Amino acid sequence: MAIPFQNANLTLAQMRDFVAQLSDLEIGTTENVDIQLDLVNGFVKEGFQKVVALSVRWPYYQTTYTFTTVENQRAYSTFAQFQPSSGTPKSITDIAQIIAVINSDSSYSGNSLIYLDQAKCESLWVGTSDQPGPPAYYSIWADQLNIWPKPDNNYSFTIRGFRNPSLTWFSDANTPIDISPQLQLPLVNYVMARVFQYQEDNEMANAYMRNFEQGIAVLQNNLTAPNSNRQLIMSGGLVLNGPQNTAYGVWGDAPGIQVMPGSPNPIAFGW
Repeated sequence: MAIPFQNANLTLAQMRDFVAQLSDLEIGTTENVDIQLDLVNGFVKEGFQKVVALSVRWPYYQTTYTFTTVENQRAYSTFAQFQPSSGTPKSITDIAQIIAVINSDSSYSGNSLIYLDQAKCESLWVGTSDQPGPPAYYSIWADQLNIWPKPDNNYSFTIRGFRNPSLTWFSDANTPIDISPQLQLPLVNYVMARVFQYQEDNEMANAYMRNFEQGIAVLQNNLTAPNSNRQLIMSGGLVLNGPQNTAYGVWGDAPGIQVMPGSPNPIAFGW
């Protein structure tokens, strides 16, 4: 059986079939099989949760949401998923981490709300000080996104964050596993390690577990690394402080470039 490892997500059934081929073990529900189907399912789920727990910022789970505030209403828990597109409203419990809440209203477009601790917000906006105004801060508490101060009008906001993975595939073996295709082979290695551990073949179990740990470490470093537009170039051959600098008064037509440490514009012309 060919397993589509290109850019497609394997289903739980395909994952089990691949493990059965690699291990040369029979997976099923009868008494005479080599390993029970439910046990292999458990190994897949265990490995999946370990991979997901390694980082809350796997790019595969990046998601954008939108919501509109209601005047004098502080707490919000339901949002529209904008990217990837979804017609089903999402709960805040579907979001693993919020990294930005940005005002997309025409009057305050681009203004990013600042995160504050819930207790700090409650100590500032209390009693007569809790007056409506243009939102400037947000907090997260008890599965609610709270806006501070509470809105004095209807504002549109965009949320960028990372969603929680779905476990629908665990109850439906024909649903694709909700994991990046790049992480599927390490997941297979983890399941194989647990299968051979169950078979008391420690040598094979350790070999597959090493493959899992090494592979997932490389992918984690690569997939969660900050964006880099280009490799670092120290000077590219440009002499910043040399005899040709006009600051030294040697050549009148020299470039006159100097370094200004700590300045917002660290490279400047002339003195």
